[in-house]
Amino acid sequence: MKRVFIILLASLLIFCGAGGAAVSSFYVDVFDSGDGNSPIDGASVTFAGSSTSTLYTTSSGTAEFKDVKYPETYTITVSKSGYIPQTKTVSVKEANQVEPVYLSPETPVLITVTGSDGKAVSGADVSINKKSAGKTDANGRIHASMIRGAYNTVDVSAPSYLSYSKEVFLEKDASSLSVQLSVSRVSPLILVYSDAKAPVSGAAVFINGNLAAYTDSYGKAQLATYTAGTYDLKVESENFATYTGKVEFTENNKPVTVELKYATAVITVKTISDNKPVADTVIYFDGDIRGITDADGVYSTTAAPGTKIYISASHEGYSANGVTHTVFSGDDNLVIISMEQNVPVVLIGIGIFAVLIVFVILVLVISGRRRKPVQSPPRSYPPTNKRDSF
Repeated sequence: MKRVFIILLASLLIFCGAGGAAVSSFYVDVFDSGDGNSPIDGASVTFAGSSTSTLYTTSSGTAEFKDVKYPETYTITVSKSGYIPQTKTVSVKEANQVEPVYLSPETPVLITVTGSDGKAVSGADVSINKKSAGKTDANGRIHASMIRGAYNTVDVSAPSYLSYSKEVFLEKDASSLSVQLSVSRVSPLILVYSDAKAPVSGAAVFINGNLAAYTDSYGKAQLATYTAGTYDLKVESENFATYTGKVEFTENNKPVTVELKYATAVITVKTISDNKPVADTVIYFDGDIRGITDADGVYSTTAAPGTKIYISASHEGYSANGVTHTVFSGDDNLVIISMEQNVPVVLIGIGIFAVLIVFVILVLVISGRRRKPVQSPPRSYPPTNKRDSF
């Protein structure tokens, strides 16, 4: 009889042990008590028992924990920025049990951002616990949700100031927080290159309309100390188009690169002969064909100021000497090439032939004169004493 009792007792213990090892899903539904009990998305839910795990609620406000043993007691902690955190103990007694949690909105904290001079910093970006809270207003203020009675990560950034990042402990009864930013000062380096990637020396660098520096032989201009921020930048250099634009000096002090494009000037070539234009003349720049003159004997193009060009021209029936011209940055680049009209070959031949004929005639005439016989003078007889018979 005793043996049978022991067997029955052991069977009961095994049955009870199997029942205690039951597992199922456990659901936590999180609601906003200040917004008509709407579900809260992205709330952190920590489920602690024999082990601890953390999940975030879905868009329906639900966090599902799987393989939860029951019956057993657990602790759940629910929190989200902008709400008062809540911790509660729950007893899981059945499969697929659901536990509702209602979070109350937390009173926001007034954050005031100022510079080291005490002036309000407007437009500063504020993040609380790595989530953006927005920008400060004209008075440097912003209302943000923070967890009271705990450390919060506060990040603030603004142009012309050093970035602020700090772990701040917020008391449970705190209603405001002040953040002071330090002015960021930098010594910018300006690098000036041509569009051919060559350094431009002697370029004038202007900041907000004021001459700041000249570039050296490496195209570098080291500026004095400036407050980090956005400035108007202008760079001027001979033979280059003026560069203008906005530049931001930041605390990382990264060099600012400026690319200058060569300026272009109009150069006009005019071909004339006896003060008359010569149309359809081929124009050469440094021996390469560039174009043909129009009906007015004009050819126009552009070239970089400072460029030295040998300009020549050719046209059938004409000859001309080339001209070396240095291009100026203004509009005074007029090059006149005088064309000398050549005498046609046929006319030259006819002229030579006529000269030869005249020469032959002259030779014949001269030769004829030399060969003419000399005539003897008439004879004279002495007078006689004889009289005429008559």
